[in-house]
Amino acid sequence: MSNPLRILWYINANDGRYPWKSPDPRGEGRYAPDSHRLRRLASTLDRLGYYGALLTGTPWITATSLIPFSERLRFLIPVYPNVIPPLLLAEQARAFDWFSGGRLLFNQVNGTDSVLVQYDVNLDKEERYRASAEYWTLFKRLYAGDLSPHHGKHVNFPGITEGWAERPLGPIQSPHTPVWGSGGVSAGIDHAGEVLDTYLTYLHHPDKLKPQIDAVRASAARHGRQVGIGVLAGVIVRETEEEAWAHAQWLLDRTGVDSIVRTIEGRRRGRENLEGGLESLSSDDPQIQARIDALRAGRLPRREDLEIYPNLWSGVINWATLDVEGRQGRGTYIVGNPKQVADRIHELQDRLGIDNFILCGYPLIGEAEITAELLFPHLKLDTSAPVLTDYSESAPTRSTRPVVATAATRDPVPA
Repeated sequence: MSNPLRILWYINANDGRYPWKSPDPRGEGRYAPDSHRLRRLASTLDRLGYYGALLTGTPWITATSLIPFSERLRFLIPVYPNVIPPLLLAEQARAFDWFSGGRLLFNQVNGTDSVLVQYDVNLDKEERYRASAEYWTLFKRLYAGDLSPHHGKHVNFPGITEGWAERPLGPIQSPHTPVWGSGGVSAGIDHAGEVLDTYLTYLHHPDKLKPQIDAVRASAARHGRQVGIGVLAGVIVRETEEEAWAHAQWLLDRTGVDSIVRTIEGRRRGRENLEGGLESLSSDDPQIQARIDALRAGRLPRREDLEIYPNLWSGVINWATLDVEGRQGRGTYIVGNPKQVADRIHELQDRLGIDNFILCGYPLIGEAEITAELLFPHLKLDTSAPVLTDYSESAPTRSTRPVVATAATRDPVPA
């Protein structure tokens, strides 16, 4: 029998009907930032039964401000390892869990050279993964109360013999705050098997996802572990398939070919520090090459050049545009009527064991409501409340008594 599905959404101040473009005369581009809208979004996701939400921007501050506006919604917060000392992160995580009722998740982000150097992390990509494995291993035992010394290659901790009992203890997650994350290179796969609790990847053609997921599971097995699997994707679900694809085309038309080309070239030359723009791109995949040729000719690609699998569309979204470089499905949407979208989700769960779906659609509140109304009745969802462990106030040792935060009370109640 299949596991219940965890469906997460996004919480992002960058919102709008197509927020990858500046506001236009119709008011349909990017919305002005609005903290009140973020609160409504968190409350809406909580009410509709979403398992959690991935935060971007200034996630710690945003998530903390949204605790009072939700009861069960988990907050998936990105963290660059080795930027915050492991002990400080453990203290922050325990305090957040105390105030939120155990609703914290971490999204481990390996980062890029250009970003990490700003935080004084000067390691190449593969070495960052090795440093991250050491970092998260230490974090997990500190969170659980093991304060013995650690002297490693990248992280040192002198140990604590007193004072921990006076720090915020509260109910905490058992055995630690779950750590989610990604990584497609060999070092990232091994890192995932060693320390991640849930491995994330962008949604792609199932045949392309399978080798990657199999490699992660094999890595976890070598470390004597198991790891959950999740994907990130956009979603467009409507009452009919025709309506769903019409909305996908509307997003493409409103974005426009000039904007798409500028985004592709800006990302390559800026964030990714690559030589050449669209003119330097080519692909052995005829479908991707057709997209490149259309854009060079000043045209938008056809639907058949963008539908990579039944109801999977390489579209435009905040973090990617048409996946013209074939980079593991960035910007893939699930598009269709409720049954079609549910069928694709169930296929991915049955074939690949994917139980976690971080979905997105814009505007965030409106599309979250549509998705919950039309899609959720076709899915078996994980609607569990956060499960906590009571932590004695008298000594830094873990109790085995489970504590469950129910919808009826915000205070932990012994089970």
